[in-house]
Amino acid sequence: MQNALIIGFAALSIYLGWRLYSIRRGIVNLTAALKEDPPPNVKDLVAAAKQPRLKELSRASLNTLSEASLGYESERSQREFLEALLNEINDSIFILDSNNEIRFLNEAAKALFPSDQPYLFRPFLDLSRDHRIFDTLQLARDLGAKTSEAIVLRIASDAPGRIREVNLQVEAEPLPLPSKSGEVEMGVWILLRDVTSEMETDQIRRDFIANASHELRTPLSIINGYLETMDESNVDLNQALFRRAIRTMRKHGERIARIVEDMLMISKLENAADLLNREPFDLHDSLDEMISQLAPLIEASHARIKVDMGEQENWILIGDRYYWDQIFFNLIENALKQNREPGLRIKISFRREKGRYLIIIDDDGIGIPAADLPLIFKRFYRVQKHHAQNDIKGTGLGLSIVKRAVEAHNGTISVDSHPGKSTRFTISVPETAISTGSQSLETKSRNE
Repeated sequence: MQNALIIGFAALSIYLGWRLYSIRRGIVNLTAALKEDPPPNVKDLVAAAKQPRLKELSRASLNTLSEASLGYESERSQREFLEALLNEINDSIFILDSNNEIRFLNEAAKALFPSDQPYLFRPFLDLSRDHRIFDTLQLARDLGAKTSEAIVLRIASDAPGRIREVNLQVEAEPLPLPSKSGEVEMGVWILLRDVTSEMETDQIRRDFIANASHELRTPLSIINGYLETMDESNVDLNQALFRRAIRTMRKHGERIARIVEDMLMISKLENAADLLNREPFDLHDSLDEMISQLAPLIEASHARIKVDMGEQENWILIGDRYYWDQIFFNLIENALKQNREPGLRIKISFRREKGRYLIIIDDDGIGIPAADLPLIFKRFYRVQKHHAQNDIKGTGLGLSIVKRAVEAHNGTISVDSHPGKSTRFTISVPETAISTGSQSLETKSRNE
């Protein structure tokens, strides 16, 4: 009997030991399976456990793992979406931790501060190297509120060895961030907005208003002065003096009308690319008509104009004929008015090159000083220092109109001049032309 009990206890011990071993092995296998990436399915977990009693533990573990995995994937997807959204923003954005090290930056920030070193977990001041931006974010930390500051930043230009100035609006505000330990630390976000173009536009608008006011004030003062004198009761308006005054007032009145007309033209050209009346027309016809309109001035100046159309008979362009009339008129008139000496020779050439039309206007006049060349397309800018003081000046808007009209047709205009010898304007415009074999379109162009 005693032996039977010993054998029974031994068998029970062996059985319990084997069960304990199996459970421990199942737990080890289950643990290893749970650590797999991607997570296993239920069958894999049950097979890993190899114990029916661990089936429920496997299922519960998988459910917990699945929920955690879904939460992680959702968080990752949301983070990727936000990063992609921030990368589409043109403003530079940084997120810094409590040590002012970079935790995130978008593509615009990388473009503003290019670097061949890693960006993340790098001190912000080491990247920006500008204490004014750092002072702004530090002030935001101290105040615990959003701060803003305008600065001018000097950064490397696209051209090697050159520096350009960028006007930035800097904004910073504290931002709670999760730390590595799981606690919340106080970081800060920084936004750098490039407002250079906006400031340049505002400056152009202010200059335009100031210049327009100045240009209109002078002729109006002259006209009002004469009118005040002529309004006296004892004045004989038939005197030669007042007849000359009337002629002077008429000239200044015409100049005021020209200034207003040119300003309206500039205003229209601001959005001309969207408002162009695009129709096929022959550039040669437009040039011929403008030369005819300027014939009295050409004859008075004893000038000669030569047109070289090359071997091509028709120069059909799809564009706005009205603006091309303005281009030819202003360029030829400008050459005539800038060169008062008789005998000026103007040559206008048409060429084709790499899918573009080249229109070249040469004259052998007094030329333009090198210092004035970068400025001649600015509004109200004139190179007339050699003219007499009693001359009626031009509006200073002609070449600005020409430049905007050419650009509205996706073209470019450049100028080259040798003082005392010659001046050359070169217009390059895409050959949005129609084949000269299209007789119907050519006929329509010529009949307009």
